[in-house]
Amino acid sequence: MGDPLSTAASVVGIVVPALHGIRLLLDDLEKLSDAPETVENLKAEIRLVEATIQSFLTITEPQWQALGTSIVEQSKTTLITCKESCKKFKADLLGWTRHSRDGKLSWQDRARVGFLKQNRIEAMSVQLRGYQGSLSLVASTATLYAIFPIISSPRWF
Repeated sequence: MGDPLSTAASVVGIVVPALHGIRLLLDDLEKLSDAPETVENLKAEIRLVEATIQSFLTITEPQWQALGTSIVEQSKTTLITCKESCKKFKADLLGWTRHSRDGKLSWQDRARVGFLKQNRIEAMSVQLRGYQGSLSLVASTATLYAIFPIISSPRWF
């Protein structure tokens, strides 16, 4: 699988920026104190993804080794895609709420976010659920390998 130190480091090198991107988006959403229900649901999805990504920081090198190269690469791709999706959505959100001040949505922005952009917000929630499911499976499998190291042994098969 390559240099043992480089595998964990390469994943952490992607996890940290992904967490940062998610937290920036969540911070912007948290500032909308009178946000519509779709935004509140989106915040819950973001928190789940954030917790799942945070769990990647506890995966050890032997666990990454047991998961294999393809899982590591897929995880990295998912993390990068998640970060980019959050970055794009954050930019969209800033555009949609440009008339709002101090966390209060203006009537124009409330109409835009609460009605006109509802489908886009729901689509982002669906994307986040996909990221969370994929990443959660990897984190759970790594935890399983930590609890039962014999199943990651080549002799097991």
